[in-house]
This record gives sequence, C-alpha cells and structure tokens, in this order.
Amino acid sequence: MRRLLIVLGLWGSGCVYPATEPTGMELSWRFIETNAADGEDAIRIRTCEGVQTEQVAIEISDIDTPARQGVFRFDCIEGYQTLTALQTEASDAFIRLDPGAYAIAMVAEDDAEDARIREHLDAREIAVEERGITIVTWEVSRAPVSWTLELSGGETCDSLALALYYANPETDLAEYVPDEEQSLPLYRQELRSDLGLGVSAQTIECSSAPTGIHRFDGLDRAEYLLEVVVDGDVCSLRVDLRPGLDTASVIDLANLPCAG
Repeated sequence: MRRLLIVLGLWGSGCVYPATEPTGMELSWRFIETNAADGEDAIRIRTCEGVQTEQVAIEISDIDTPARQGVFRFDCIEGYQTLTALQTEASDAFIRLDPGAYAIAMVAEDDAEDARIREHLDAREIAVEERGITIVTWEVSRAPVSWTLELSGGETCDSLALALYYANPETDLAEYVPDEEQSLPLYRQELRSDLGLGVSAQTIECSSAPTGIHRFDGLDRAEYLLEVVVDGDVCSLRVDLRPGLDTASVIDLANLPCAG
C-alpha cells in the first residue's frame, strides 16, 4: 500500500483537492558524483549522508495562478531511491495536488554550525495528470569543492606514494560492496593536482614529487582518507571536504604528522 505524506495546507483557499482518487506528484531523487577524472563510468551514486544532505525542499508554484505556491520539505531519505528501488517500490515523498501545470524546484538543505545551507539543484515544469500519480525523478549532484595540499621535505626521502580513499564507503556510497580484502576504495585513479601530483597510490621518487601548494578542483564533498607512504612508513590523515571549510592539508615528508 502506498504511503502518502499529507502536506501542509500552504495553498490558497481557492485550492480544491480531488474527492476521488488522489492526484499529485510522487517524488524521488538520487545523487551522482561530479568528478570525471576516471571517465563517466567511474562516477558513483552517493547516499543522502554521502552528499551531506539532511532535507530536500520542493518549491512549487501554480503556473496559471503564480500566487498559489508553497514549499514542502522531506527528510532526504524519504524520497531517496537507487535505480533498483525506483523500479520496485514507491517513494515516501508525495505531494497531493490538483491536476494542472506547476513550476517546481528542488533545493538541498543541511545544517552548518551557525546557518542553514541551501543549494538549488534543479528546476522544471511538471504537468500533474487528471488520473493517477505523476512520477517525478531527479538525478542531481551537489556542488563540487576544492582541496589544497602543501607538500614539502622532498629532499629528505627516496620514495613517496599518496592515495586518496573514501573514508566511509559503506555509508556514503549507494549499494557499496566491499572487496574480499575489505580495503577502502580509491576515490580516483587519474586525479591530479594543478601541479601534476597524483593521489592513486603510485610510488614515485621523492625528488620528482613537485613540492609546494597543490590544488585539486572539482572534488565531491565527503570525508576522505589520505594515505602518505614515505620510504615504506605509512601515515593516514582524515580530509573533510565540504563547502565553507577551506580544507587544506600540510605534509612535511621529513616529519610526518603521525610518525611514531
């Protein structure tokens, strides 16, 4: 049995709900990554937690009567569906509406320390049919972020390898299946900084590693694990990437932050 979320009465007094079978929009969404360093086939599907989205706000206005408008909020998980779920079950995000044409917008909302962050994701026009439920699906992405890595001390070592892994793939990635070794998945194989530094666990000579401040643009927001291997010594650091944090990592190869 379809579970309906009865929306708040935000419409004007002229709105009359149908007396027979309900009409309206059943909404579902899923989030895809933006970074295409490894090609389109390597882009993964993220969960609500994986894109740090707590709620989804749907802004609606009646095209024929623009004064009739409202905002309907859902916990992100209520309308989140993978491709498999979309084909097998109904979404819990439903807005009951009279038949007609509507302009709708999808907004992601999440809490910061001192503010409510809102990001506009998509807008479209939808015709609600006179019979049955109108299905509306979204495949959207959160805005990418940047990361800087300051590297120094290359003259003090022989070999270096850097790798950027998903820190929490079991919660951040939809339908994630760990490998037999239970190792963390690499974020991207071909990701390079503006100075050409890679983070795919490839071992290079320290003398060939470009020191200075490296900038990585177009990364998907998440918490990552940066593994630094210097002459066989392993140091792992958390890297929390999200808008507003201005995340910068500083690595001195002569004095690793987790040495000892």
